[in-house]
Amino acid sequence: MDASLATGVVGAATSLGLLASLRSIRPGELSFLKSVAGPAVAAALLPMLWIILQMLPLTFWAHPVWKFAGDTLAAPLSGSITIDTGASLGALLLWLSLLSVMITAAAIAIDPRRADMVARSIAATAAVVALILVLYSDPIKAWLGVADAARDGTANGFLVVVLIGVPLGLARALDTGRHIVGGRTAAQSTRLRRLLAASALFCATCACWYGRHGAAIAIAGGIALVLMTFAARRLALPRWSSAAAAAAIALIALVTASANRHPDVALAIAFTHAPDELVQSTQNLLADLPALGSGAGTTATLASTYMDWQGATTRPVVANSAAALITQFGSAMFWTSLAVTIVGIAAFTAGARNRGRDWSYPAAAAAVLLTLALAAFTLPELPALPGVIVVGAVIGTGLAQRISRSRLQAG
Repeated sequence: MDASLATGVVGAATSLGLLASLRSIRPGELSFLKSVAGPAVAAALLPMLWIILQMLPLTFWAHPVWKFAGDTLAAPLSGSITIDTGASLGALLLWLSLLSVMITAAAIAIDPRRADMVARSIAATAAVVALILVLYSDPIKAWLGVADAARDGTANGFLVVVLIGVPLGLARALDTGRHIVGGRTAAQSTRLRRLLAASALFCATCACWYGRHGAAIAIAGGIALVLMTFAARRLALPRWSSAAAAAAIALIALVTASANRHPDVALAIAFTHAPDELVQSTQNLLADLPALGSGAGTTATLASTYMDWQGATTRPVVANSAAALITQFGSAMFWTSLAVTIVGIAAFTAGARNRGRDWSYPAAAAAVLLTLALAAFTLPELPALPGVIVVGAVIGTGLAQRISRSRLQAG
């Protein structure tokens, strides 16, 4: 399916889902939804407003390419920050789709039984996509005699979904069975827990096989956060003790990463596992970009100038997803978004730590955010479209279950 058509279909489907969920939600659940999802929606509006700002005809902030085009055509052009308004519009639609899925999932997952259904659906989807990723990988395609065995954006998009399935499946496997949900017997809960654990293991294996070093680092971070949350709850550790343990592990990870970074390059691409030529050409691209970015579609439009060594028949790529995001939205917006993501990880982790039951939903949301944040620095550019629905569903479920309704009403 054409990328523009696929984006439109996803946007229409998520809009209908949001409308249906808001029309069928109960009044009591609606007030709870506003209280738990309000801050997250407000934070999510910041990137959306920035994309809109990038599309406005602001001559004083316009990308230099517009002036060059105007001089070439001998006609004044009202430029904007983005160099591809259509691509920026598609990015805006994707972000709105993510926001719609997040709110829809939160509305559905207010009830624990429905939250369990959403989580099981996501875990099953990730396992199926992991199987597809294996069949789509280079060795299998070469063995089948497929002419084009090169990696492309489709397989990288599959990788996003598979990465999400690892911490989600692990968190639910550690939680399912301790509380009987939906009328299941103890034996059924045990079987479900084993299936979820097997799904997480399968997804982790497939992701590491395809994404290798970068995927392993991202998965390790998500798994570590889930296990830390589980251990802190089981051992009833004080909050300061849990925070100190997390800080110690983060410091060890930072020292290890610093020892293996690429020297003399930007921080965003210093930790990617990529050829030196790709890292250096990406560094040159980032150094020449305006501070405000160049809008969505920049990688496809400008990267060929810096990546000509990759060959004329190859789609130009940058070293990792962080570089692609900085290229499109600018360094200030990227680092601001990363800071907001870290705050979200802390909030979900605290919610999982304080939750009496159903802690696995906010724990999974925190671990997924951490996994994707690490993947942005360690993996190649990952397409946003395949993961929109899955990421939104995980975050929305975590929001709905981060705080108990009874505790909020009592407060």
